[in-house]
Amino acid sequence: MTGLEAILAQIEKDAQSQAEALLSIARQEAQDSLEEAQQEAQRQSKEVLDRAQAQADAIRQRAESAALLEKRDQLLLCKQRLIREALDQVCDSIENAPTEEYFSLLLELAARSAQPGQGTLYLNARDLDRMPANFQQALDQETPQGKITVSKTPRDLESGFVLEYGPIEMDCTFPALFRDAYDQLRDAVGTILFSQV
Repeated sequence: MTGLEAILAQIEKDAQSQAEALLSIARQEAQDSLEEAQQEAQRQSKEVLDRAQAQADAIRQRAESAALLEKRDQLLLCKQRLIREALDQVCDSIENAPTEEYFSLLLELAARSAQPGQGTLYLNARDLDRMPANFQQALDQETPQGKITVSKTPRDLESGFVLEYGPIEMDCTFPALFRDAYDQLRDAVGTILFSQV
């Protein structure tokens, strides 16, 4: 081999070594870039999945919250209906109580409602017809602070009475009394009905 051939062979060998080194560096950089791209893709994919999961969780929580509110509202409506029914039954039982018991309640109510002066007590036709003979006398004894006279003229009332002092009328009908005391009665009935719930 001549000197020139040896030099060319050496140049070719050096070029080959440099090419292999550059190729090795290029392969390593490509591999590094690929790994970096894969890691970035995984990171972005995880972010997308995390955001999607968070949105799904938020939607599920809102749906559960809405379902709980709806359940609570339905339960409340049911309780209110049961309370109204219980109060209606109490009012009905008072209105349909035996005569003696019913008029005893009217006397107690008149005693609490009586004012000084002359008053007139109005009943409905049914109650006027079944009024005990001694009711006026019992009314006089229960209301010593004033004179209350039972009117012979019936009023269009469901039950109870209207007590009139001149231009002032006191609605002492049982439906009106139940309406006035509804909140207090509702709480009491609710406690009785739902204390175990």
